[in-house]
Amino acid sequence: MLPGVDGVTLCSAARLEGVNRETPILILTARDSESDKVVGLESGADDYLTKPFGVREFVARVGAIMRRSARGEERSDLDTRQVRARDVSIDLERRQAIIRDGVVDLTKQEFDLLALLVSRRGIVFSRAALLARVWSGDTYVTERTVDTVVSRLRRKIERDPQDPELILTAWGVGYKFADVE
Repeated sequence: MLPGVDGVTLCSAARLEGVNRETPILILTARDSESDKVVGLESGADDYLTKPFGVREFVARVGAIMRRSARGEERSDLDTRQVRARDVSIDLERRQAIIRDGVVDLTKQEFDLLALLVSRRGIVFSRAALLARVWSGDTYVTERTVDTVVSRLRRKIERDPQDPELILTAWGVGYKFADVE
């Protein structure tokens, strides 16, 4: 019942490309034939639930999907020692950033901020969210600290820090790493 597109098409498109490729998907529908369920699951859905359904079953299915997703992320985090996007390659174990084939020296905060943004490219992080993830234990930092570190980082990695191509500003919100190759 989605306007303009059906859920199976949307699910297939999400699985093909983009930042939502790994997002857990639960199809909720009135279509309850076996063939509908098979098509839904083959389109990339993690689970398929038909109406009417009980709240407890819904919560249990969402919990199961989230547990599977979390286990998958843990495994992928162990397997992912490098994160790459555009001209940036981050070696997480060596804490080394390579920008356009050259190693760039970064402070702890600069490296952690860049690694987070590159690993979640296209996702907009508010300044508060960046503070919580990059400066989690630091007591005397403000949201302006994020702006300062982003500015320093841009001077180190951007071709033109005044016209950034990699670390983009989401006006009124925060920052993101460019999601277009």
